[in-house]
Amino acid sequence: MQIAKNSFVVIEYSLRLSDGSYVKGENAPASMNFIVGYGQLLPALEEALIGLEQGVRKEVTIPACDGFGERDDGLVKTVALSDFPAGHDLVAGKWAIAKNMDTGSQYSYFVSEKTDSTITLDYNHPLAGKDLYYSITVVLVRPALAEELEFLRPCEHGQKSD
Repeated sequence: MQIAKNSFVVIEYSLRLSDGSYVKGENAPASMNFIVGYGQLLPALEEALIGLEQGVRKEVTIPACDGFGERDDGLVKTVALSDFPAGHDLVAGKWAIAKNMDTGSQYSYFVSEKTDSTITLDYNHPLAGKDLYYSITVVLVRPALAEELEFLRPCEHGQKSD
């Protein structure tokens, strides 16, 4: 069976950057399962897997623009610590997570610099601006089960059910 929409797929993979450093799978391959066509992985990666069969190995390169996008300098903000009291506890060179208490949503940012009076926060994804090099083995391909597809169906919020 070939990978196609509504296929349940299991892959093992490693992910490297152009400098040879590993993001995942350096000592042993990482594993991921997903159902094709439901936005569970990068669209460019999913597209590269379409048509492959179980047991196939493939090298896939995803340019930054098709992965996590290019770095956006507009997403790097320097603010006064007096305007951002939580910044006093943050450490330069570390990631932090913020949570919107009203919505429960979370987002991360990198503390790129901190002085006695300011803090510089980078809201770019950590892989923004980086080409991605995947080594992939297709471990399993099968039709997705009805109950798996039901779980993935789009939200119908605000629609009345009859």
